[in-house]
Amino acid sequence: MFRRLPPRKLIPCTCALTALLALSCTKEEAATPISSAACTDPTASVVITDPTNYALSDSFVLEHVVVKDDTDLKFDWSQLTVDFFGKAINPLTDINTVSISLWNMSPSDIEQALKVDSLSMMLTKNVGFITTYPDGTYTQMDLLGFNELGNPLPPDLLWSRFDTATPMYQYPQDQYTFLLMAQSGADIGKNPHSVALFNIDPSASPTELDLTNDSTKLTYSVDLERAHPMRVPAGVPALTIDWSQMTTNCLGNSYDGSQITAAAVAHYSSKTLAELQQQFLNLEEIADGWWSGAPPPGRTVDLSTLTDASGAAFPGIDSTGIWMAALFCGNCNNPAPWSITILEPCQ
Repeated sequence: MFRRLPPRKLIPCTCALTALLALSCTKEEAATPISSAACTDPTASVVITDPTNYALSDSFVLEHVVVKDDTDLKFDWSQLTVDFFGKAINPLTDINTVSISLWNMSPSDIEQALKVDSLSMMLTKNVGFITTYPDGTYTQMDLLGFNELGNPLPPDLLWSRFDTATPMYQYPQDQYTFLLMAQSGADIGKNPHSVALFNIDPSASPTELDLTNDSTKLTYSVDLERAHPMRVPAGVPALTIDWSQMTTNCLGNSYDGSQITAAAVAHYSSKTLAELQQQFLNLEEIADGWWSGAPPPGRTVDLSTLTDASGAAFPGIDSTGIWMAALFCGNCNNPAPWSITILEPCQ
C-alpha cells in the first residue's frame, strides 16, 4: 500500500502547494540589452545566462485539518470550481486523479518545499500514496474506495496508516502529514488544481474533508523587468537558443539543462512588461502569438521548429511589442518556465 513514486513524479507544486511570503526582486542595475553573437552571425547561437532570466517567488497557504482516525473518511471535491491559479474548472470532468500521500514532514515543511518546488526531490520523506481516478460520474470518494494505481488496496495495509491504535504505529501525527490533491491527468503531482493537508487523531470529530476554492491559496511575485534583454536578428526564424550556461532557474534553484522538455516563443503586441507581470498566470492565453514545441536532447533549440496552434512555424521577431522565449521543465511540479528571455532586434 502507498506505492512510492519515481523521481520527479511526486506531489507538487506547486504545490500547490506557509504564511504568505511573496518576495519582490530588487533590481541592482538597469536591465540593459545584451547583443547576442547572432547579431553579427545569424547562424551563431543565442546563449542565455542567469542575467537574462526573470525571477519568481511563490508561496502557498494550504488548508490543514485534523480528522478522526480509524474511520472510513469521506473526501469531496464537488465544490472545487476555481483552482489555485484562478482558472475555472468543472469538478466532474476536469478532476481525473485524486491522491492521498503521506510525508514524514510537518505541514509547514511541506508548504516550504512546495514554495521552492523541492518536494519531488524528497523521496526519503515520502511513505507513498493511494489514488482514485474519477471517470466523470462522481465527485467524492470514501477512504476504503481508494486504490493503488487502479489495483485493489488491502484494508489491513490501509488501516496501518489510518489507525493510530495499530500496534507499533509507525507514523506519529506530530511528525507525519497526509496530503490530499485533486488534479487533471493521471501523472501524479502534475496539473494540480487543489491541495489540502490533514492529520488523524482518535479524539477528532470531523470525518469528511472537502476540497474547495479556498483550500489552496497561491501568492506570487514575478519580476520580468530585471532580465537583461537579448538582442537577436529580426525576421530570422532559425535562431538557436542555447541554455548550457544557465546555472540558476527563476526560483533560485539549480538549472539542470537536461530537464528542459518544452520551449515557447510569445509575442505581445500591446502589453508592457509590468502588465505581463500582473497577468503572469495567463501568459499563453493573452499572447498575440505563441509558438511552442519540444527541443531535441541537449541544451539548444532551433526556434524555427516551434509552431503555433494552427501549425504555422515561428516567423522570427520584429520591432513591435514584446517578444520572449520561455523554457519549461515538464517533469517539475511547478509549471512556471524555468527561464524567460526577452528578445529584441539587433541595433
